[in-house]
Amino acid sequence: MLRGILLVLMVSAAAMPAQAQEGDVEAGAAVYEENCATCHGERLRPTGAAPDLKTLGADEREKFETRVSEGKGQMPSWEGVLSNDERASLWAYIRSRAR
Repeated sequence: MLRGILLVLMVSAAAMPAQAQEGDVEAGAAVYEENCATCHGERLRPTGAAPDLKTLGADEREKFETRVSEGKGQMPSWEGVLSNDERASLWAYIRSRAR
């Protein structure tokens, strides 16, 4: 059942108009600059203090969600701070700049 739900979500996302996807990227850029840039670098330009998020692969969404929710090492948990929509937009922004 979970696979079916994920498949529906993936197909829905692929069918979204480019404008809606771009809005997510723009919103994600704002979330990033406000909450992530201090450690991960302005506009996803790594400073060496934290991992380069542009190296996250498209298949690493679950890893991203876990790190954002639970934190790790010096990264704090963002659970209850960032909404699901903000995390989704943040992921869209990171993936739009991926290597």
